Amino acid sequence: MREFIRRDRAANPRDPKAQLVLVFLRACQVVMRDRRNPTLPGKVLSAAYRALTEMVFGIELRPKTRVGPGVSIYHGYGLVVNDQCVIGSDVKLRNGVTIGHAHEGGPVPTIGDGVSFGAGAIALGGITVGRGATIAAGAVVVKSIPDGATAIGNPAAVRPSPMR
Repeated sequence: MREFIRRDRAANPRDPKAQLVLVFLRACQVVMRDRRNPTLPGKVLSAAYRALTEMVFGIELRPKTRVGPGVSIYHGYGLVVNDQCVIGSDVKLRNGVTIGHAHEGGPVPTIGDGVSFGAGAIALGGITVGRGATIAAGAVVVKSIPDGATAIGNPAAVRPSPMR
């Protein structure tokens, strides 16, 4: 867990709000132990975390969400991530991003490593966003995106990324 916190802090070097949210998230995850059946101290700490992050910071990234290390949160206000989502490592999340199900109780996205979400981007349903993909600002993604591709528009059109 220390490695996760170290990488999270390194990914948000000049953003104490993001660092606080992510350290608190990781602490909740450690104390909860089991995401499906958290301990009583885990429930209490999670309630305090949610009060701070959702009501004060406007960020809904719950402790039950599986989030890899090195996540960056840029101007996180309005960020909403369903707690059943799986987010890889080194993912960039910007303000207004929504990642969740398309209908109540439906499947949720799986986000690969190194994915970058632009402001206001939306990913919905049981899709996979491939490793190193870019979701442009305002894109609405409802179909899986291959590794390294860029999704643009509403509904999102997939464009292969230029060679790096």
